[in-house]
Amino acid sequence: MSNRRLDSLVRLAAAIIVCGLPALLAADETQPAPADKAAWGSVTGRVVFEGDISDPLLDRFRGEIPVYAGRRTQRAAAGLEPDNPNAVRKVGVEINRTLMIDAPTRGIKNAFVYLRKTPDTIHLRYTEKELEDITIVSRHTRYIPRASVVRLGQTVQLKNLSPNHLTNFNVSPVRSVAVNYLLKPLKQSEWNPQRAERFPIRIQNDFQPMAKTWLLILDHPYAAVTATDGTFTIPDLPVGEHRLTVWQETMGYVEKSVKVTVEAGKTTHMPNCKLTLEKLRKKHQR
Repeated sequence: MSNRRLDSLVRLAAAIIVCGLPALLAADETQPAPADKAAWGSVTGRVVFEGDISDPLLDRFRGEIPVYAGRRTQRAAAGLEPDNPNAVRKVGVEINRTLMIDAPTRGIKNAFVYLRKTPDTIHLRYTEKELEDITIVSRHTRYIPRASVVRLGQTVQLKNLSPNHLTNFNVSPVRSVAVNYLLKPLKQSEWNPQRAERFPIRIQNDFQPMAKTWLLILDHPYAAVTATDGTFTIPDLPVGEHRLTVWQETMGYVEKSVKVTVEAGKTTHMPNCKLTLEKLRKKHQR
């Protein structure tokens, strides 16, 4: 071994003893620098209705729905059993919540906006916080809330708050096994989704068909449900280009893919996403 190489080995051993190996590696310019923390930004926007808000086509998605009690047979519903006290009788009305349009702003409530593809990185605020349960409440003729985002790992609590009526939660996922929970008054159960879905799934009440709710089940946290005025915000997305999906129960995909670019520390304003009367007519008047 040459004297020069021996001297190099001696100096290396001394550096390890005095400074420690981590310090030596940090001083070596050939070693990669520690990775910078990922940068994050937010996306905000609105889902709105465009078209004649008084068009008769919209009547099937809004207004009041009669609520009946008694036997639910075709004979009773047709009024062919007038002397039967258990036959169907009208006991009230329920608001149709299928398409909730805020007249002053034209915003659409309960539309889903979400990333269909799971990003490579997820902000620590989502990974460090313990996931809370999602609660769906049955109040005889409707479920509350109408739309919810569920992340894998969250438990869906199903509660019947009616003191007098049976209810059921008919859960119809696409990628998992369907289940149907029958609950007595003031009872509850729970459901744990096992797989993410490509689009929202429906939970239906078989006794009261107007009662339904929609769940968007994802394996990431980047999703939102629009407020009364159609607004939404998705915070702490990783910087870069993303594609958002917009879905609403009357239409399905309002927009299947909207490209947005997220910048570090900034809020990206997505152009208004429009559910048009023409789109609805094309879907529902074929």
